[in-house]
Amino acid sequence: MGETEARILKECYAWHRPVPDRILNAPELLLGLEVYYEAYMELNTCRSVSWSAGPIPWTSVQDYAIINEFTEEEATDLQYFIRKMDHAFLKRMDKKNAEK
Repeated sequence: MGETEARILKECYAWHRPVPDRILNAPELLLGLEVYYEAYMELNTCRSVSWSAGPIPWTSVQDYAIINEFTEEEATDLQYFIRKMDHAFLKRMDKKNAEK
């Protein structure tokens, strides 16, 4: 749980409010995977946005791996995990846009 979630949780208990579902049912990352989540959050700023969000460019992921001195195997893993997270994000955004 991050600092923001801990503060929200504390406020909920202090004010006898329900804990938001996104905190109660937040997924837990396996040890070591946080590096990929942090990378995704940074790389999320690299996507093009017009009438809808585009995918994170492959080159941005590769640049991130180089700048952060990932090994070749770690860079391959980074590409894999970023693609999986980005696919889920874009699918969710498409679903939200279709509901409007």
